[in-house]
Amino acid sequence: MGTKRNRLLWYWRRAGLIVAALLFVCAAPILARAEAARGWQPERTWVFVVGTLEWKHEEMWDSFPKENRRDRELVRFFRRQGVPFAQIVYLRDREATEQRIEDAFTRHLSRARPGDFLFLYYTGHGYQEEDSGDTYLASWDAGDDGVRGWAVHSIPAAIERHFKGARALIALDNCYSGALTRAVRRMESRVSYAVLTSSTSSQVSTANWTFTEILLAALEGKAYVDTNNDGEITLAELSAQAKEDMAFAEDQRATFITTGAFSPQTVLALAGKRADERIGARVLVRSEGDWYKGRIIDASRSKSRFLIHYYGYDDSYDEWVSLRQIRWPHVRSNRRAFARPLTQSNSVRLQDWPPTLRMARMGSGMSVVM
Repeated sequence: MGTKRNRLLWYWRRAGLIVAALLFVCAAPILARAEAARGWQPERTWVFVVGTLEWKHEEMWDSFPKENRRDRELVRFFRRQGVPFAQIVYLRDREATEQRIEDAFTRHLSRARPGDFLFLYYTGHGYQEEDSGDTYLASWDAGDDGVRGWAVHSIPAAIERHFKGARALIALDNCYSGALTRAVRRMESRVSYAVLTSSTSSQVSTANWTFTEILLAALEGKAYVDTNNDGEITLAELSAQAKEDMAFAEDQRATFITTGAFSPQTVLALAGKRADERIGARVLVRSEGDWYKGRIIDASRSKSRFLIHYYGYDDSYDEWVSLRQIRWPHVRSNRRAFARPLTQSNSVRLQDWPPTLRMARMGSGMSVVM
C-alpha cells in the first residue's frame, strides 16, 4: 500500500514539474516580447525617488497624509519589474534633507553607464523665491539657515554633468513644478528628456495623488490608460491622460515636453484590451447622496455596472455602481458642459463616449453643471 502511494506521489510530482516547465517555456517568449516592446529595460534603469510629506519646520510647510503614499508604490513597482536594488534610491521625509538629496543624486547619476535610462520623481511642496523667481523643491530641512531646498534648475544641470546615460524621464508632483519644463527647454543638452509635471510654473498643486496615480497606472499597464486600445501605453498617452485628469479633477494644467531622441511614442508598458469602450471615461457619480468625480476602470460582463475610482480617494473607496448613478460631462459646440445620464440607449454610441474626455483647462470658460 505504501509503495503504491509513493509511486503515485512520484508521478504527480513529476507531472507537476513537467507542467511548470511547459508554462515557463510558453511564457518565456511572451515575456521576452513584452520586454522588447517596452521602451525601457529594468537592468539599464536608474531610479531616484524623493517623497517628502512632512517637514522640520511645520509652521512653514503643511504635512500631507502618509497612508497609501504613492511614492512608495512607485518604488515597489520598479523593484517588481526587476530594477536592481543598488540602482534605486528612495529618500522620504526626514531622510530627504537638502544636502543628502544633492549628494545622493550626484552619486547615483555617476554610476550609470552609457545608454542607461534615468527615472526621477519628486512629490512634496514646491515654492518660488520672491527675489530671484527661482523654484525649489522643499527638502525636509528647508527653512533652516541657508537651506532653500532642491533647486529645480540644478536638476537637469546635474544630469548633464554626471549622468552618462542617454535618456531621463522626470515626473514632478508639486506646486510650480512646470518650472522644470522651462529649465530643460532652455538648456543645451546631451541627454534626451521627457518631463511631466502636475502644474505649470506659476500654478499651485493640490495635495491629492491624482497625478502620481495616473503615472503609476501607465507604468503598470492599466488598460484604461491605453487611449487607442492598441495594447501599448505610450508616453504621449500618459501625458494626455495626465493633462485631462489634472484639468478634470484638480483644475490644474499639467505640462509635458520631450527633447532630443526621447520620442513621445516610447512604449512605457503593454496593456490588455478594454472589455468596454467606456472604461477610462471620466464621470460624475452619485454615491451616498453626493456627487463625486471619478473614472470608470472596469465594467461587469453585463455592462450594466461599472467600477469607479474616485479622484482624491485611495483604492479602498473604489466601488461598483449602476448606470443610474453615473453622469458624464458632455461638451456642446458652444463649449458649455452639462451632465448627461449614462443609459443603455446612449452608452453604445462610442462617438458620444470618447475613451478620454477632453476637459477644458483653467480659464477656458468651461464648467460642469448639474
